[in-house]
Amino acid sequence: LGLQETFEEAGIPAVTVPTLRRDHGGRAQLLHSLAQAFTAGIDVDWRAAFPADPAPRTVELPTYAFQRRRYWATATGGVGDVGAAGLQRVEHPLLRAAVGLADGGLVLTGRVSATAGDGWLADHVVAGASLVPGAALVEWVLRAADEAGCGRIEELALQVPLVLPDSGGLRVQIVVGEAAEDGRREVRVYSRPDRDAEPGADPDWVSHAQGVLSPPTAPSAAEELAGPWPPEGAKPMDVEDFYEHATASGYAYGPSFQGVRAVWRDGADLLAEVALPEAAGDADGFGIHPALLDAALHPMLLAADIEATDDGGMRLPFAWNGVSLWATEATTVRVRLSPHQDGVAGERGVRVVVADGMGAPVLTVGSLTMRPADPRQLRSVGGRGVDGLFTLDWIPVPDVPDADASDTTRWVVLGEDALHLAEEPGLGGGGVVAHPGLEALVAALDDGAPPPAFAVTYLPAVGGPAVAGAAGRAADGLVAVGHALQLVRGWLAEPRLADARLVVVTRGAVSIGAPEDGAPEDGAPEDGAPEGGALEGGDLERGDSGGGELNLAAAGLWGLLRSAQAEHPDRFVLLDLHQATDPAVGEVADAVVRAVRADEPQVALRTGRLVAPRLMRARATDGADETESGGLTPAGLDPDGTVLITGGTGLLGGLVAEHLVRTWQVEHLVLVSRRGSDAPGAPELAERLNDLGARVRIAAVDVTDADAVADAVAGIDPAHPLTGVIHAAGLLDDAVVTSQTREQVARVWAAKATAAAHLHTATADLPLRMFVMFSSAAGVVGNAGQAGYAAANAFVDALVAQRRALGLPGLSLAWGLWARASEMTGHMGRADLTRLRGMRPLSSERGLALLDAACRCANPLMVAVDFDPAGVAGEELPAVLRGLVSGRIRRRAAEGGPSA
Repeated sequence: LGLQETFEEAGIPAVTVPTLRRDHGGRAQLLHSLAQAFTAGIDVDWRAAFPADPAPRTVELPTYAFQRRRYWATATGGVGDVGAAGLQRVEHPLLRAAVGLADGGLVLTGRVSATAGDGWLADHVVAGASLVPGAALVEWVLRAADEAGCGRIEELALQVPLVLPDSGGLRVQIVVGEAAEDGRREVRVYSRPDRDAEPGADPDWVSHAQGVLSPPTAPSAAEELAGPWPPEGAKPMDVEDFYEHATASGYAYGPSFQGVRAVWRDGADLLAEVALPEAAGDADGFGIHPALLDAALHPMLLAADIEATDDGGMRLPFAWNGVSLWATEATTVRVRLSPHQDGVAGERGVRVVVADGMGAPVLTVGSLTMRPADPRQLRSVGGRGVDGLFTLDWIPVPDVPDADASDTTRWVVLGEDALHLAEEPGLGGGGVVAHPGLEALVAALDDGAPPPAFAVTYLPAVGGPAVAGAAGRAADGLVAVGHALQLVRGWLAEPRLADARLVVVTRGAVSIGAPEDGAPEDGAPEDGAPEGGALEGGDLERGDSGGGELNLAAAGLWGLLRSAQAEHPDRFVLLDLHQATDPAVGEVADAVVRAVRADEPQVALRTGRLVAPRLMRARATDGADETESGGLTPAGLDPDGTVLITGGTGLLGGLVAEHLVRTWQVEHLVLVSRRGSDAPGAPELAERLNDLGARVRIAAVDVTDADAVADAVAGIDPAHPLTGVIHAAGLLDDAVVTSQTREQVARVWAAKATAAAHLHTATADLPLRMFVMFSSAAGVVGNAGQAGYAAANAFVDALVAQRRALGLPGLSLAWGLWARASEMTGHMGRADLTRLRGMRPLSSERGLALLDAACRCANPLMVAVDFDPAGVAGEELPAVLRGLVSGRIRRRAAEGGPSA
């Protein structure tokens, strides 16, 4: 056919085709050659290969890629020889390996992503985020319980949503602690981005859940759903278009999670028939497929939608209690959801019974508590971790065995018995002894009285009526801190109290971020608070009717006592009560004992729930606008407005001022400090900023003087009104708590806390876009030797939280140490750095980047530190850092062992 020459011209090598059949070999070779020519782009006359008359007709074929259906198993990532690495293979679709720890603990490890396991996890979308369902975490912990010889989840509290990244995956670990004498074990669920890192050096592990495992119990008859199904009298509910309605409410369940087949109402209970969708794959390897368990809870959404009894917010599973798995690999189940009046710690809950088609139990949950979820938080938590930026969250304190106030424990009260402990029957065996003060207790010890186990005092003990306004609260706070300092010093000076704990009780000193604390949800202003943030006269009394206002005068006590705890572990317990709700009889004593048994030195009691603070890694909100994130981006300030910076001529203030001009395009600045233009480097700073195009005014202002601050604000050019405030002024006067004086505390307090109150009062009626207080991590973690500084910064944190509750802008940014020495920190040497609890100094570039990231976040308090987990090994680990440090380092820290 003359194709050889054509092939050579087209650069196609000659091809020899084997004869398919002897009588058709020539045609096969011809067709093959023509096909090669065609795919090379050469026009081919196909009639030469088909001489029959008429020639076969041409048929149009689809273009690539073909839509096809697979008929073979999907590859799921397989497991190699994990035994060669000292691991044990686990027959689980997502948790592939386990390792037993030398101390009796256990770790299960695996990897999850939006495409792992044939992609069914990506079908669970809530508020636009691919969220690993809480049911999956429960299934993982059940598998860990089985591997560890426990058959039951006693309790599991979900802390941080586990959001799948858009690309890549997450490594997950289920960490089970060693067994206690009664067989119970602690358990935690962690994740981090799936990337290589040195073992023990990756800071991005996030704790998503923690709880307690316990030995199994026998199923009862109440855990069966035998008999006619549905029961007689059960009324069917309309489930048509249920999942479409759920999507409109933010629950975008994909095909893998659309398992509800029928729902009935049986009195107060909900009954359902649920099947595992084909899209979720099979149940092999799972105890109960997470998609099936999650779908078993969906009828609660249907009931809330029909009855309109829900609080209007999205709700997700939060606390699981008494979870037992009785059968595995179920695919079609019956479900009964029974309202649980008590729930967890008084909250609304539901009892869950999942049974097979014959009514035999598959899984039971004694109590499941749902909590409202902030859609913005869910969208932002899926971002990458902001390395160096943290939030202060409050997590439930797990129940511990025998955590009741023992009859044989000796209790005393110091000062007024405002909590009526002396009236509680049976507490302390012979009753609670009330002493007017510490001196009276010491006198009783001199007379032969035995030392108490717990001495409870209610603070602040401030004489006279509280003064209205922020400045008055700051003054009251300083008095309260002074009283507390005197009490702490006297307590530590008495050797006979070395084994006793001083329990300091406050009211409303901390905000746990719950609605009952009085803060409007989602950053919304309270009734009467203007949308833009103006309140007449800086009145902090607005919203008192709700009774949930923060007690600013008591906030500083927490900073002081946190430092005292750092210097003297196991000597102090901090307990905060709700501002407006009195605890029930016995609640205070039980809370104290629970906290001590759980090794939680700081707790808050809210409507029966005992919670403890934890630092958690913040999540980026890149790509979210200011409305979504609740924060402020560099483009959010009016370039014609003015930003006032206190401490503006100092090293840190100067860095921030230049950053605002370069990055935030701020064109008008007022820099105030004690010495103003006479401060070292002030003229050079002004010249640099002017060269960048900014107009700068430097003024000498005593920020501890209310009139001076008011005059500085009033003196700003009306043509360029004040739009932002940054309080970077501060003063250090360090000493250990036993040698700290009231005068030292007063100096530090005035420069930080009192100045912050004056700034609030002077600007509260202005439409500010930015109100950033430079606080310190000392007030959150409790640095040894910085009790006064920690107290002042804790007050600032509370002041900003109160502003946010009133609808005003505010961010308290609690810094760790900056690397570049300043007037405040230049005297610090290597020995001083040891008290920073694994917090390495921040570079200037890193610190400024964290400032920008913190301003984009919605939280009123952000902590910015360069945290090194290995840096806390060999020292007493603060409880607030436990969520950031692996179990191995925590144990080494507690034992005083070497770094991992």
